[in-house]
Amino acid sequence: MRPPENRTEPPAISWPVVYQEETAGGAYWGTQILDTTVTDSIQPAEVQWRFYNQPITIPYSDVLLNRGPGAVVDLVKAKEETAMGSLLQKLARALFDTAPQNTSIDIDSLVDIVGTDTTGTYAGISRASNTWWRPGGANAANRTASGNLNLTDMQTAYGDVTFGNEEPDTILATQAGFNAYWGLLVGNLRYIRDEDTTRAGFKRHLMFNNAVVLHDTFMTSQSMYFLNMKYLYPCFHQDDYFVVDPFIRPSNQRILSSFIWVTLNLKCLAPRMQQELQTITNG
Repeated sequence: MRPPENRTEPPAISWPVVYQEETAGGAYWGTQILDTTVTDSIQPAEVQWRFYNQPITIPYSDVLLNRGPGAVVDLVKAKEETAMGSLLQKLARALFDTAPQNTSIDIDSLVDIVGTDTTGTYAGISRASNTWWRPGGANAANRTASGNLNLTDMQTAYGDVTFGNEEPDTILATQAGFNAYWGLLVGNLRYIRDEDTTRAGFKRHLMFNNAVVLHDTFMTSQSMYFLNMKYLYPCFHQDDYFVVDPFIRPSNQRILSSFIWVTLNLKCLAPRMQQELQTITNG
């Protein structure tokens, strides 16, 4: 995750999108009259801040029984770690539009940005009338697999969002999709002298061209996302970056209560540099 990049408190996350070449300019000679035509090549994009909370609530009787020399566990520490893990689980579900974190006030998900919605609206820009804002690059649409996962379909999707030296650097799949890709590689495996490299490639992750292939618990079924993380990352509000409140005790209940807060959203500078390979039969 990148550190907070916002230095003010705007109501939304905005950025300029360059969607076409400036047509004026080129070679000239001597006193030739030069073209200074204005080209409307920039359109503003905007996504809204999303707010998340995670309560930490501890019965005071549990605190009493887990303090001093007779304490069995560090209860407060354990509850704080559990709360942080619970919040991260919610953010992980929201990333893939997984219930119950699939509401209109959750973060913009990868499904919204890269997934099947290629004609809707993202960041206030319509994809129906602006094909350059759709995922898929030159293809301007998501790719449909020809059945079971195969290297040809993967290379086609990879090539859709390869432009010059810009290539996907991360590929996400379900566990089934990851296993299917693993199966495609096993028959071609050749051991080399650098044994550590061979072991690392199969023990921790796989590679496809220059992209790391990973699996995710909440990844969209039968899909594979080809992502360029240079243009896709979480954006955090600097004044609400996993803030933890002091514990307080309500006047009518003997509990200790606190909250973890975070304000963020997922920001995609260039959806055309992302792609989805969908309807993978064994994915």
